[in-house]
Amino acid sequence: MSSRSLPSRPLPRFTAATLLALAGCGALHAADPAADSALQQRVDILEARLKALEEAKQAPAAIPAPATGNGGLSFGAYGEMKFGAQQNPDEGGAWQNGFDGGRLTLLPSYQVGDRLLFKAEIEIEHGGTAVDADDKLAGALEVEQCYLDYTVDEHFHWRLPGIDVVPFGYTNLNHEPTLFYSVQRPELANGLIPTTWFGAATSIHGVLAGPVSYQFQISSSLIDDGGNVRDTSAANGPASPGGYPAGISGSADALGLARPTTDEFKQQSNQLGYTLRLAYSVPAVTGLAGSSSVYFTPDVVPRHAYATDLAGVPLGDLHHCALTMADTELRFRPAHDGIELRAEAVAVWFSSPANLRANNDGDPANNVGSTMWGVSAEVAWHQRASAGGWEFVPFYRYSREALQNTGFAGLDADAPTGSGRIQFHTLGVAVFPAPEVVIKLDYQAVLDGSASGPHGNHVLGGVGFFF
Repeated sequence: MSSRSLPSRPLPRFTAATLLALAGCGALHAADPAADSALQQRVDILEARLKALEEAKQAPAAIPAPATGNGGLSFGAYGEMKFGAQQNPDEGGAWQNGFDGGRLTLLPSYQVGDRLLFKAEIEIEHGGTAVDADDKLAGALEVEQCYLDYTVDEHFHWRLPGIDVVPFGYTNLNHEPTLFYSVQRPELANGLIPTTWFGAATSIHGVLAGPVSYQFQISSSLIDDGGNVRDTSAANGPASPGGYPAGISGSADALGLARPTTDEFKQQSNQLGYTLRLAYSVPAVTGLAGSSSVYFTPDVVPRHAYATDLAGVPLGDLHHCALTMADTELRFRPAHDGIELRAEAVAVWFSSPANLRANNDGDPANNVGSTMWGVSAEVAWHQRASAGGWEFVPFYRYSREALQNTGFAGLDADAPTGSGRIQFHTLGVAVFPAPEVVIKLDYQAVLDGSASGPHGNHVLGGVGFFF
């Protein structure tokens, strides 16, 4: 919710003419040293007051304290539009122009009394929600957050059961387009961390001690089923017959399709996920902050999961596979203008990869081993054209992911193509006409270990906002 500026009061009419008149009076009394000294003191006092009032007028208005009681309904919003050209791997790497109405998100909130806050995030993605052939729309309408947050004190808040973002990593929590500089979200948050990762959840959070805050969340588990919830069987398992897509894959999707559903009791598992995140700053080093997150679920395998061959013929049931994830990220920006550094590392461990669908779907190209990992490093430079003017942020980011590692087990042949070992080089500039608006342009080169290459390069522009 944006703060409202307080009205400025008119300055007293102490002008330069007034001061000159007073100085003239001093000249008339120059023969009296005592009177001249007293008059000069008055002039000095008036000048000091005038300077203080001018500075007060130019300074930002103080943000008023939060009101108690019912705060009324307020709205924020963010969104982004993307355009440009990118390679299409299904067209032999041919470059194709395109446009994506990426998202428009409304952020309603309502203060219910002194201790209870309602918040929601309602998002329209990729241009709309219709799927009829004549309207050329195939987007999505999602409720990514919808909860009530109860405050005991700064150390303890209880977020009541609802829909919430999983507190894993930085970008998953802070995915508004003004908070990252590339047109697309950073690579580690596009699959390895299935951003935006949300689900049914409840949590506690607050200040742990000093510059350290915490959040512990219990949520619906990630599920190894990449199908749509409409394809769920009547028993709330994967669709059958004919096989179902893997939610966890050694291809570029990684964990991107494993997100849980929030729809009509269609959960495919009785398991829960558990996330702990610590966020911190380092007072001894100006501008240094970061976070560490851990996620665990005892089983990602959906009920009634099964193996098949490439023809979709069932070959047997699949059983349990626990998943553990860890993330650490650091951000360093010592001043508003100048250098900024970011770095992140993510790791994923599977207890029984033999029970993952990707290893039992008849396709050896998307196999998953016992681990996945990714690292990213970014350098940016902030430069304002003038005080309060446009800000220019050129940046470069290097990311690397390893989605197909040792420890493979399952019915499929162990024959990875190398497509799960990926490098990203992203170079671009973000321009901020105002802190709430960003214009972006970047070039990304993608490399992997496959013989033909990923054919994933792009030149994209974008416009984003966050009010």
